[in-house]
Amino acid sequence: MIWATTPEVRAYAGADLPSSVGDAEVQRGIDRAVRSLEASVLRWPLLDDAERPADARVRADVVAAVAETLLARRKADAVAADLGGAGATAVIAAGGTVSAGKLTVSGSRNGGSGAGVAIGDAGRRPPVEAWEALAAAGMIGGSVASW
Repeated sequence: MIWATTPEVRAYAGADLPSSVGDAEVQRGIDRAVRSLEASVLRWPLLDDAERPADARVRADVVAAVAETLLARRKADAVAADLGGAGATAVIAAGGTVSAGKLTVSGSRNGGSGAGVAIGDAGRRPPVEAWEALAAAGMIGGSVASW
């Protein structure tokens, strides 16, 4: 199944995905998003001859799920870079703090409240918006008949 194309993701994301991001990078993001979402699919949609969801609404929801996942990961990567890379990100994700001027790192061994933007491993999980889009497409959630 073809989940989303680069032009579809660009159209959905609009200004949230700058044109300076190359098509190859967008396609890699799409591929990563699909790999993380497809393991959770319970019901696959009916496909057309082009291997796309036959229903236009379902197709739009699938594109939304992929685009939201891609955008969330880009945001998490940007936040990690702003925080000084993976080391500082891990400290902050665990509830610690990092101070400038002189290096000061503090935090509990068990982590903190977990409030704020998703970073580190939490930034890799698909966002709620992606799950909502897949549920709207009828690909996850609900009950599954058993015989």
